[in-house]
Amino acid sequence: MPGREVQVKVWEARIGRVRLVLLDTDLPANSPSDRDIAHRLYGGDRQTRIEQEIVLGVGGVRALAALELSPTVWHINEGHAAFLVLSSAYAGWWTRASTSPAPSRRRR
Repeated sequence: MPGREVQVKVWEARIGRVRLVLLDTDLPANSPSDRDIAHRLYGGDRQTRIEQEIVLGVGGVRALAALELSPTVWHINEGHAAFLVLSSAYAGWWTRASTSPAPSRRRR
């Protein structure tokens, strides 16, 4: 975040064959307002929304890199995608796999 550092904890859950990575800012090292960033999505004001996008986008890309995961498909959820797109493009993950991100496929 501009002018401050926010700590993010990475949680991992396995659901069948799926490896789900979750991010949490509710840590004692963070200020009370920063602890609430990942508390509830789709709530709050503009600043909170941008903070969430930064944590989910930049933090998400960094978390996956730290776990040595190089996704070939990204699930991008609505407006929370802005910083994920920038961070992953900067990391070069999309350019290694192809010239553009693979489309998400939904099973019915």
